[in-house]
Amino acid sequence: MQSNEDWEFAGLFADEGLSGTPFRKRVAFQEMIEKAKSGEVEYIITKSISRFTRNTVDTLTTIRMIKAIDVGVWFEKEGIDTLDAKGEFVITLMSSLAQEESRSISENCTWG
Repeated sequence: MQSNEDWEFAGLFADEGLSGTPFRKRVAFQEMIEKAKSGEVEYIITKSISRFTRNTVDTLTTIRMIKAIDVGVWFEKEGIDTLDAKGEFVITLMSSLAQEESRSISENCTWG
């Protein structure tokens, strides 16, 4: 994505070693959202919904908040653009699946 001549790279925001839930502990994620709020980031490109957040409420709340200030998120794996009208419905379904997967992994680790 950095090779798109129409875009200016605003940075890489990665919280290594942290799960996508809860996002309040994710410093780089919070920095990215703050830069979006301040106008430094106009579009967020992410690999997948599960890499963005794994909590349905957090996902939708964050997307709605930044969408209100005309900042979009593009999910490469799912091919979803949050600025597209159909995006929120699909995101709701996909983030619910990601949240359940995270819960299942946590439960399996507890049993282990």
